[in-house]
Amino acid sequence: MTSMGQTDDSSTRDEFWGQVGQVGARRGPLGDADEAGLWPGGSSGYVHVTTPHSGIAATDGLSAAGADGSSLGLEVYIEGRELVDGAEGEGRWLVTALEEAAGALAAAGPDAVTAALADHDLISLEISAGDAPADWVADGRLGLLLGVELPGRPQTIGSVRALSISPLRPSELAVVVAEGAAGRRRLAEALAAQGWYSYADSTRQPVL
Repeated sequence: MTSMGQTDDSSTRDEFWGQVGQVGARRGPLGDADEAGLWPGGSSGYVHVTTPHSGIAATDGLSAAGADGSSLGLEVYIEGRELVDGAEGEGRWLVTALEEAAGALAAAGPDAVTAALADHDLISLEISAGDAPADWVADGRLGLLLGVELPGRPQTIGSVRALSISPLRPSELAVVVAEGAAGRRRLAEALAAQGWYSYADSTRQPVL
């Protein structure tokens, strides 16, 4: 299997997030959607970070090396004002979306993730509706865009990618499905133009 950049050193992640905000306690998943046994290290973990204006839920160890030395080469995170108070508050839907996305990436495996990241700077996923508000859901699915950049936020943790997760409105997911890579890029540009960048918020209206 192809080996990507990897970090199983929690202090590296703590240093990264410590430059962004206040690093909170580590925790396990809220549910079982993250497929913990498929994570390269065999178990899953998450960390909560608070900034003056937002909260962040991030994977903690998704980039660890597996028994064969291969790695997914990335950690993923989701950020918004609804996460300031942690995983169990109004931002729970964002946390469960993060966990299912992590599970989907872990299940895809290093080869598929490596290829996706090599071919595209933005990738998209469809996950189950989970706890998402009804107006974000289409046919029982929630769309996610990974990799939208926030100005000034580093895109790597040590040698691994740090990818944001942006939930998509149904009309935005339809653009991605219809246009593929071009639609993902157009959507990212529209989020940036309206000042959202990678921030997730249940009140955000469609940008496309």
